[in-house]
Amino acid sequence: MGNKLAKVYSGGIFGIGGIHTYFVAFAADGTRLNKQDLPPPTEHENSFAVLLEWLDQRENSLEIVAVGHRIVHGGGVFTKPVRIDAAVIEQLEQLIPLAPLHQPHNVALVKILQKLQPQLPQIACFDNAFHSTMPPVACHFALPRDLTAAGIRRYGFHGLSYEYIVQVLPTIIGYLPERVIIAHLGNGVSLCALKGGRSIATTMGFTPLDGIPMGTRPGTL
Repeated sequence: MGNKLAKVYSGGIFGIGGIHTYFVAFAADGTRLNKQDLPPPTEHENSFAVLLEWLDQRENSLEIVAVGHRIVHGGGVFTKPVRIDAAVIEQLEQLIPLAPLHQPHNVALVKILQKLQPQLPQIACFDNAFHSTMPPVACHFALPRDLTAAGIRRYGFHGLSYEYIVQVLPTIIGYLPERVIIAHLGNGVSLCALKGGRSIATTMGFTPLDGIPMGTRPGTL
């Protein structure tokens, strides 16, 4: 898999668009380096500018060479990470109706970064790509084949989470089971059945609304 990247910082900007927005950053060892309230109104663009400014002011002056984005829905087109260009953005925007809670914000941040740092390569990593290994019996609905061919099928999501778990599980229990069911639990919830570290079935379907009942999503109706 090549050389692993060493984590230098972690953190996030929380509450964007709300009444309380703040930026918090941590060192690799978990030491908090910054907690900063951002004055309203906060949108993605001015919030992201705060992050870029903070990184630029750090003593080690790290150079950002690329940015990776978690994109929730790649449809049936994207089954692996891809460098983002105008054509990719257009395809991602067409998928907004299938993931309205996530996709608009994913795409908006890509466009903002193009404006703030146009020379910076951006890579899209897709939450449904991990499930591209599911067999037809797991991803096809009981619908006419022309609808399946038009893209109405089970895609599955939380794939980046499952991919990470596949990588770290052997370091925790000593091996990767040939067959295992993993639960992704949070405000969004799904289950994934793995065989040999590859997805063979998952509970989320055509959109991230499907599957198990969640915090703000009904699950299967």
